[in-house]
Amino acid sequence: MTAATVPPAGPRWDMRTRMVIVSASGALPMLIIAVISPTFLKPGALPVLSLITFFTAVTVLIAAAVGRLTDRQFTVLGAGGMLGVATSAYVIADPAATRSVTAMLAIVPAIAASGSPPRVTTSLTALSVVMATIVTATDLAATGPLVSLIAIGAAVTTVLIPVTVISGLARSLRTVNLELQALADTDPLTGLLNRRGMLAPTRALLDAVHRRGTGIRAAVIDIDHFKQVNDTLGHTGGDRVLIAVANTIGAVLGDFAPLDSVLARIGGEEFLVLVPADLDQALERRILGRVRADTAVTASIGTVTAALSPVADGSMQPPPSGRRQPDMQLCEPNEGSLDPVETVIDIVGRTADGALYHAKTGGRDRAYTADPVVVTWPPAAPRTAGTRRRGLASPLLAGTGAPAADLAHDGEDDDVRFDRLQP
Repeated sequence: MTAATVPPAGPRWDMRTRMVIVSASGALPMLIIAVISPTFLKPGALPVLSLITFFTAVTVLIAAAVGRLTDRQFTVLGAGGMLGVATSAYVIADPAATRSVTAMLAIVPAIAASGSPPRVTTSLTALSVVMATIVTATDLAATGPLVSLIAIGAAVTTVLIPVTVISGLARSLRTVNLELQALADTDPLTGLLNRRGMLAPTRALLDAVHRRGTGIRAAVIDIDHFKQVNDTLGHTGGDRVLIAVANTIGAVLGDFAPLDSVLARIGGEEFLVLVPADLDQALERRILGRVRADTAVTASIGTVTAALSPVADGSMQPPPSGRRQPDMQLCEPNEGSLDPVETVIDIVGRTADGALYHAKTGGRDRAYTADPVVVTWPPAAPRTAGTRRRGLASPLLAGTGAPAADLAHDGEDDDVRFDRLQP
């Protein structure tokens, strides 16, 4: 049994939390300045600034302790920090220093724009604009309405410009990341998922069929005589055939399979289909018929049905005699693999591939199915580093030992052979 290695955890603080800690820490020296220079504040304002400094210190400590602030925590601490900035600006005696401190109201909305949901960014930006307007307008009697109006406009602009720029950059970065993710998860020729890209939808499919109490059916589809296609039509012609077959399989799934079905290209001319086990058993026959009718090639298919067996501790022990029951095989994941979805894909893929071999040797343009297997799902919860992840290290593949049987035809595509693989 393989001992899995847990990958190292991410950074202690995310970017947003680090920015909160740095920006809040920068406001702490204000109290020292007020103590050294009593004229820095309006009369009687030192207790108020002391309270603000205390709240700022608490904010830094909370952010440092939490490590990754939730949106709610960030909103509460950010709003409190802006209130402290606005109050500090109000109690400062020097108008020039007041305008400088007021500019700090732009910090929290700018931090929000870098990585918070739009509603959080919008709320904090609106609150910052209101506070900047109020603080600037308090000096209306001393400066006059025109100067105050200009000052209010400058304060609001100081808040909005960074938020707008950072929001635009964040949207551009998200768009680029989505495009890179699509490139990493998609086969560039056919537009289908690749092996990496099929992990997330396969997990969703496994969870869905597990909740319904059913299993999955896997089908490995291989284009017949594809080397001859490349030799005859060239690689460009072969690419066109691959695209045509991929589109045809996708069209059949779109007509007869549920939305959570998975279709991926897993090799040069091989495709993997994962569907709920209770789906119409004629799906493979329809795929064979449509490929033959709509493209210039035929295909062979190997299939297997996998039941999902929840096991309390993620493993299954051998019988008391120490010997395994007949037709049982304990399958280990790849070395270093931590994703149980990859293990399930590997189990059903290898079993269906074995059935595909019999479809090829039996004459091609047909489908063979292997005896059903059993895999453990859901996986065990993650454990700490250095311990065994038993749900990942010992998924069970068990043959049912059912006798071989030739599946009957329903009259559709009668020239398609659909047999059962001998155990």
